[in-house]
Amino acid sequence: MRIKAFIFGLLAIFGAGIAGVGVAQDAPPQAQTPVNPEVKLSAQNLIEKGLQLTHAAEIFADLRRTLAEVYIPVMRELVQGGYPGAPEADAATAAQLAKMLTFMDYLRKGGDELDVALSENRSAMISDAAGQMAKTLNLSEISDVQRMFELPAVRKSLDAFYAISKLVTGFTYEDSRTFAEFSAWANSLKLDLPQAVAGTLGNPKTVPSAKKVMKAQALMDDLLKLSHLDEMVSQVQRFAKEVYVETAPMSDEDREEMRGKIIQFEFMYNMQKAVVIGVAPSAVAAALSDEQLATLHGYLLSPAFAKAFDLLRNAVRAVTAYTKEDILQVRAAVEDLDRKAKLGERSAEEREQMQQEWQALIDKWTETLKNSISPETRRGFDQSLEDLQLRNPPI
Repeated sequence: MRIKAFIFGLLAIFGAGIAGVGVAQDAPPQAQTPVNPEVKLSAQNLIEKGLQLTHAAEIFADLRRTLAEVYIPVMRELVQGGYPGAPEADAATAAQLAKMLTFMDYLRKGGDELDVALSENRSAMISDAAGQMAKTLNLSEISDVQRMFELPAVRKSLDAFYAISKLVTGFTYEDSRTFAEFSAWANSLKLDLPQAVAGTLGNPKTVPSAKKVMKAQALMDDLLKLSHLDEMVSQVQRFAKEVYVETAPMSDEDREEMRGKIIQFEFMYNMQKAVVIGVAPSAVAAALSDEQLATLHGYLLSPAFAKAFDLLRNAVRAVTAYTKEDILQVRAAVEDLDRKAKLGERSAEEREQMQQEWQALIDKWTETLKNSISPETRRGFDQSLEDLQLRNPPI
């Protein structure tokens, strides 16, 4: 199928470019196919639109920033000591962490150099890919791909991937320290909440004061508000009830059973939520001291936790944003592409030539981008990667 081959080839050339790996191979000479300028221009516009919708540039920039500003500083502190909650490393562990730090630093350098090369070669890469498209697709087929990009389900999928990536790249170094400090503090408490609650119920003298319960109640209220829990559960329920059950391939019997499970989940969630809201303040007040309550509330109200809750809410919202109509639309569009593909199927020789041309293009730009990284950075990266591998793994 020509359209599927184009999509695969386009993703491969830009994916190989970002990865910066691979070795070019000499492709057999092929007869030059005339390129229609109008088709090539349409293809270029399509590629530009596709790159914009995939958020490729933003995700790559976010990954590079997070590596340089978060992961490397954290790793450096782990090597030097002093990172919250991290035990002092023995000599062997410290050496391995140092190797990882070296690897990450060369990865950062390679990413920076690759970013420059991608910027410098962006127009040429797009032009080459558009030219190849113009030799294998016509205006009608390019329009079919354009319509696919415009489908709400496709756009929502790409937006959802971007939102999920933010769960990895959306934090700062200060955020990471906050989470590490909280984890170390929470582990130091060694709480046994059920035992604390049971002890309180069995001994009236240990019942927390009304003032302390009010502090715990304020903490729980803020937790429910900041976590967006009700909103996220509601979105998941809507998606399951209105989209998944209505569109997933399953028998009528299984579909009816799934509807029953969703109704049961809604009932249990509401019931258990009411129980937790009623019991949690007293349980938390019984388990924690006034100072510990204040510390926990402080962490909950910190910018790092607020950001984590917001990013999780955004990801859930994006993943569940589909409607039944979105799914049916994209399903019909894929079926239409398959039908057209069968009508315009090329010969085995033509398909082989097209595959070779795309592979030659991928190899060309993979090697170009790989060579854009300085020899020093490449040698350092290869050596640091080799140093990380176990030369003599235990038997």
